[in-house]
Amino acid sequence: MKHIVSVLTLIGCSLVSSNLVGQAQTPGTMLGISLDLSGTLTVSSESPGGCPTRICTTNFETFSHCYTNCYWRLVCTTNATTGQVQCTNALVCSVHCYTNTFPEISCTNEFLTPTSVKVGEALSGSLAANSPCDELDGLFPSNAVFQAVLYATLRTNDWRGTHLGSFKVLDGTNVLASGTLTGVNGVGSHRELEACAICNHIEGTLRGLVVESGPLRGARIQASYAGTLTGVSCPSAEVPQGAVSLAIDGVVVTPCPLLFGF
Repeated sequence: MKHIVSVLTLIGCSLVSSNLVGQAQTPGTMLGISLDLSGTLTVSSESPGGCPTRICTTNFETFSHCYTNCYWRLVCTTNATTGQVQCTNALVCSVHCYTNTFPEISCTNEFLTPTSVKVGEALSGSLAANSPCDELDGLFPSNAVFQAVLYATLRTNDWRGTHLGSFKVLDGTNVLASGTLTGVNGVGSHRELEACAICNHIEGTLRGLVVESGPLRGARIQASYAGTLTGVSCPSAEVPQGAVSLAIDGVVVTPCPLLFGF
């Protein structure tokens, strides 16, 4: 009896899997995508943010230049013995120098008391399908890697701010999907369930395309993502980074066939 139940279970799973593959091949089908990302967020660059103040200084510069003028001049001498006058052309040179003093203005943009920072970040981690919510089981293999480059502007008192960037999903060196990310840092969006500002929280919207070969090639991905920098305690003295856990949930829309008019 146990063997029969096991066989029936395998057949059922096979039918469900076949049904999902069939759905994925139907143009215009919407399927749920639900992934768990476990990885690391690292800060690659950091610079002052906000609006700079233009500061100009004046210095007096002194410039000196000399030039030489040479010209031919008739030079005559008188012989003391014979009283004969002899004239020749001689090259005569004179040196002239002048000095100018003038003001020179130099200007720089200074962040006098910055209250925010601009941060470059790199996000990398492994993906795992969240069953049973993920209807695309098998779209990304078990060794798929999520990589993203983010640019964030964060205020320094609680690291609340915004970010945007790009992502790609890789199987080795093969790109499976790519797109953009845009969202917020340090913002609690569940009202009474969490604080207004949580320095180790990140969430936003992911948009992209499936580019790997197969029935889903060209399918549009739109999903929300939310997660936590698990090793960061708030408040934090530094820009939050380190181990991160993200949940990605949304929809994949398979492309419609190209239509040609006559």
